[in-house]
Amino acid sequence: QPWDAPFGLPSFERLRPAHFAPALEEAMRRHLAELDAIAAQPAAPTFANTVAAFDASGRDLARAAAVFGNLTKSETSPELQAVEREMEPKLAAFYDQITQNEALFKRIEAVYGAREKSGLTPEQQRLAWLYYTNFVLAGARLDPVAKKELSEINQQLATLYTKFSQNVLADENEGQLVIADAAD
Repeated sequence: QPWDAPFGLPSFERLRPAHFAPALEEAMRRHLAELDAIAAQPAAPTFANTVAAFDASGRDLARAAAVFGNLTKSETSPELQAVEREMEPKLAAFYDQITQNEALFKRIEAVYGAREKSGLTPEQQRLAWLYYTNFVLAGARLDPVAKKELSEINQQLATLYTKFSQNVLADENEGQLVIADAAD
């Protein structure tokens, strides 16, 4: 839903931990549909129909993930932490699905390859370079077996990172510094 609270923020008082998994999953579904539409275009790849479109995609996911991440790092609860443990590996797999989308990568690669002779501004060239490089570094050029292995590793890392950060938070929440003497 659109956010109607002041300053463009969500109505935090209406949010419940149970809202996040369905919201994130729906936002991921919408984002994939946007990316599939970009990748399946019959028109030749251009900055506008590929890189700019990719850059503009996923707004629902960005909003939901920003609120979710903010709450899990600042005002969490056991219920929210359970959702975090469930969703972080799914989000890792989702982002791998994006960077491993061969049709999308080929379009980005085509814009990147023609960036210097296609009349792009320096900012557009930089964005084409950035997305191309991010895809390559995230494994877009790997063979299918290596891509699958990388995705499994990324999901495992997401699980371990979430467990570690929740353990650190629990440890910090239990710590106290009692100062009994005003001189101290």
